[in-house]
Amino acid sequence: GGRDGSAEPAATGTDGGAEMIYLGIDPGKTGALALLDAYTLRVTCHDMPWTTAELHDLISGLPEIRACALEKLFAGPIMGRAALCTMFADFGILKGALMWRSIPFQEVQPSKWKAALGLSKDKNASREKAMQFFPEDTGQFKRVKDHGRAEAALLAWWCVGAARAAK
Repeated sequence: GGRDGSAEPAATGTDGGAEMIYLGIDPGKTGALALLDAYTLRVTCHDMPWTTAELHDLISGLPEIRACALEKLFAGPIMGRAALCTMFADFGILKGALMWRSIPFQEVQPSKWKAALGLSKDKNASREKAMQFFPEDTGQFKRVKDHGRAEAALLAWWCVGAARAAK
C-alpha cells in the first residue's frame, strides 16, 4: 500500500519517464503547483505566479504531464465581490493555461481529496502529511506559509491514485 495505507502512489516501473509526472495545483495567491514524479516520489513545488505572464512562462516550461488535479474553488460567505471576481478570473486563466498546453486535468473538491488522505481543513496537518510522504523534499514545506506547496504536492499524490483507479 501507500506510505500511510490510504493511497497507492508508488509506481512499479516507468512508462518512459515523462508519463510518470503528475501535477497538483492549489489555486489562489497563496497556492502552488507541484510536480510529482510517481516513479521516484520526488516532488518539485512552485509558488503560484503573481501575473498571467509568469503563469504562462511556468506552464510552458513544464514537462509532459500525465494528469493534473486542480482544487476546486470555494467561495466563502464573507468574501467581497471584488475578491471573488479576481479569484474566479485567475482560476479561469489557470484553466486556460492548462488547456493551452493540453494538460489533462480534473477539478476536485477539497473535501474529497483531503478525506482520501485523512486530512481536515487544518493547513498545518497538510504540511505534516507532505513532509511524511516526501521525506527527501521536506525543505519545501518547512515554513507555515508553505501550506499551498504542501497541498499542491498532496493533490498530485491524490491524482496518481485517482488516475490509477480510473484505469
